[in-house]
Amino acid sequence: MDKESERRSYYRIDDMVGLSYASLESTEVANDEIVGDLDMPMTSLFAEIDREFNQAVNTLWHENPTIAQALGLLNRKISLIAAQGLREEGQSVDSYEELMVNISGSGLAFSCIEELPVGTRLRLSLALRPSDIHINVTGKVVACEQLATDLRHPYWIRVTLDGSNPAAQEQLIQHIVQKQCAQFDPGPISAKS
Repeated sequence: MDKESERRSYYRIDDMVGLSYASLESTEVANDEIVGDLDMPMTSLFAEIDREFNQAVNTLWHENPTIAQALGLLNRKISLIAAQGLREEGQSVDSYEELMVNISGSGLAFSCIEELPVGTRLRLSLALRPSDIHINVTGKVVACEQLATDLRHPYWIRVTLDGSNPAAQEQLIQHIVQKQCAQFDPGPISAKS
């Protein structure tokens, strides 16, 4: 396959996430970093710390996978405790719909209850599982197909991210890499004496 026919820039996974979206008017400025940080500053702080932590663990993964896995599990545990604390403070993800999405660092596809015209700009809020990290990104609908199999969500929407929030996009990529590694994790390796 030649490079021109290969369109994907990032690895894609199917993942269960919390998702909410809203259409943006063509004149509305999509400043995700400011809007996202105003309504949930603690979650934004957790996301930034988690992003830096994930970069360090990914570097460590090549040297010592066992320690990297242990640190990843510990980070997950801390994230779950933090998410519970945020829920108790009223910063819940109740407005998100749990959906299986096809996701990459450059876009996502999901089933939807409404038909969205190609070119529609969207603000997307994602709650990544199980860490409960929240990211806000914007993108544009590139395809909308009617599904015959899902009467509850009759449309399949494909969105390409516009890159206006690189920190959130990096967090999304880190999440995908972690999920991808978890899918191919052979488990503990025992040393033979």
